Amino acid sequence: MYTLISKWTILPGHEQEAIKALKKLPSLVKKAEPDTLMYTVHTPDFTQTNLPTPPSGEVVFFEIYKNKKAFDNHVNGQVFKTFVATYGHLFLYNLGAPFVTLELLTHQAGFIREGIM
Repeated sequence: MYTLISKWTILPGHEQEAIKALKKLPSLVKKAEPDTLMYTVHTPDFTQTNLPTPPSGEVVFFEIYKNKKAFDNHVNGQVFKTFVATYGHLFLYNLGAPFVTLELLTHQAGFIREGIM
């Protein structure tokens, strides 16, 4: 299992367009990438207290892949490349690509309840 949290930043003024595009992304990944086991997209809930307060425009991806090869296939695959080419301008960019923070995780324990999404 290859698990990660990735964060992007939506540029100010592009929130609605970016969220609309992000809401379509998981179903495209699910259809095209059978070795992507979980792919969820989240934004902070500013109606509740967050410690520390996340930045405005933050997008959090929580992803689980069968293995590193599946992850590599995702970032080099058609769905991801098309998304970046089409919607990348809505996000903070650095060196010609969306600025991404990436945290790789080692699974210690837990479960994903079937049918929650």
